[in-house]
Amino acid sequence: MSAIDPKKKLVYAILEFLNDSIKDGTVRSDDQESMEVAMQCISESFSVEWSADSPNSALSVKPSSLLSIFEVFLKTQKKIASTSTDSSSQPTQSTSATNKSQEAELLKAAGNQLVSQRDFSAAIAKYTEAIQLDPTNPVYYSNRAAAQSQLGAHDEAIEDALKALEVDPTFAKAYSRLGHGYFSSCQYDKAVEAYEKGLELEPDNTTIRNSLATAKSKAKSSSSLNTTGNPPGSSSSARGAMPGAGGPGGMPDLASLMNNPMMAQMAQSLMANGGMERMMQNPMVQQMMNSLGGAGGGGMPDLSQLMNDPAARELASSLMGGLGGGAPGAGPNNDKAKP
Repeated sequence: MSAIDPKKKLVYAILEFLNDSIKDGTVRSDDQESMEVAMQCISESFSVEWSADSPNSALSVKPSSLLSIFEVFLKTQKKIASTSTDSSSQPTQSTSATNKSQEAELLKAAGNQLVSQRDFSAAIAKYTEAIQLDPTNPVYYSNRAAAQSQLGAHDEAIEDALKALEVDPTFAKAYSRLGHGYFSSCQYDKAVEAYEKGLELEPDNTTIRNSLATAKSKAKSSSSLNTTGNPPGSSSSARGAMPGAGGPGGMPDLASLMNNPMMAQMAQSLMANGGMERMMQNPMVQQMMNSLGGAGGGGMPDLSQLMNDPAARELASSLMGGLGGGAPGAGPNNDKAKP
């Protein structure tokens, strides 16, 4: 059996369509005769036998029709055109996003290079440009936080670290940056909390572990400094010690010391009777002044050692006697002690 020529099927479908148009009134009655003549001409021109009364099942497309087939074609064509438009624009958008991401990475690399050269301000500018191109990358915020810390801009560093964690709450390095920012701002408890969260994400991170230990130690030391004082009833170890001098080896609270009325009165007495000149000639006093003002920055002097010097103690005792006996408060010392 030979295959049917598709063209003959198409011609037959056209003849069926024209015949249906006559039947359903699409073609006016006045034009029906002309249409039938046209159909006869088409049939003969393409050598297709046509009879409305005895359709050729081999050539007919029924129960479909030429019109329904054409409608399907139009819908398919429209869908293909729409898909083609979407697919052509999608690569453009994807390419644009890829290009921005690549450019941001180059800016980050440039920022890292500037950090290695210790040009932190320029590095911050590069990281900022990278963030503008790709604000969804937490690394850029974290790196900028590190550069901010190097410049002492700890508030800005904290803000960047928090932003990095907002983008990616599982980014352990951002917790490390946050902890460093808090630590540098003397917010030791918050630093401990940040380092602990970072260590939870990366338990084997030695840097975070060591930073956490340091922050805990500092937090404990700071807490002791703010809360610990000498126990009530304790007295100065040296006889005739000045108020606020602290215990042996203790660090005096100089602000409280200089605001003490007795100290002010004693200073006036020293200036009036020449005691200041005699005290400044004392080697222990000279050593204390060198410790306070020397280039080495030797730290606070040990006043108990000074008062154990016989000449200094004799001078202080005579001054205290001239003021009417021992200084008030020479008993319990409530100044805060250095932890």
